[in-house]
Amino acid sequence: MIVLHILFSAWVLWVIYAAMMRLRQVRDAGKLTLAMKVLGYPVLFFGLALDLVLNVTIGSLLFLEIPREYTLSERLWRHSQESTGYRQKVAEVIRVNLLDAIDPAGVHRG
Repeated sequence: MIVLHILFSAWVLWVIYAAMMRLRQVRDAGKLTLAMKVLGYPVLFFGLALDLVLNVTIGSLLFLEIPREYTLSERLWRHSQESTGYRQKVAEVIRVNLLDAIDPAGVHRG
């Protein structure tokens, strides 16, 4: 049951991430409306809170360390750039397969 909660939470965070990256593109294009802000910003704050919680829980279990960063995204970036061994491989797999292509910059830096 715990595994299902973890997977569901990770999926929700990814969906929110994808939505927020799209809103970022719209904002950068100068087309973000008041209605989009009203509907989107609460999702942004919920996603940030979820990111913080998952960083402390799932991230700590996944990387076998206490977090140095606030968000899981920042931790993934650090491990993919500075770590070696399994931590770097895990961070790269997650970042490359789930985050990079969605980030408007093409590389998700956290």
